[in-house]
Amino acid sequence: MLREWGIDASAHRPSKVSRDLCTEANAIFVMGPSYLHRLVWEYGEDLTDKAYLFADPFTRPVSFGNGEYKVSDPSYDNRPTSELVKEFGWMREQVLQIRLALLGDGRRLVPLTEYFELCKTVDRESH
Repeated sequence: MLREWGIDASAHRPSKVSRDLCTEANAIFVMGPSYLHRLVWEYGEDLTDKAYLFADPFTRPVSFGNGEYKVSDPSYDNRPTSELVKEFGWMREQVLQIRLALLGDGRRLVPLTEYFELCKTVDRESH
């Protein structure tokens, strides 16, 4: 998909999340509420001010029912790239909007700090 969007990621190598990486990061975007819960549980509550939901980092969630705010990883989808590019085109737009926000030229990002109590209610196993 990245290649279809003109992005060369051939040199990228994934790395496991660690406390050091979290500390160094200016912002952390996760693919669902259970990952926010896990991030804070494993690496510390001090990360709540720079942790965001990728699906919608611009609004404060009011609930996490029915898989809301959960993003599927297209790299585990076996459909043809052309189908994935169409379905996940919103991801590219989301990345562009997040980039603008991080540069101070876009909408305000809403950190986990603002809905941490709601996040504590997430059942990590069901998401």
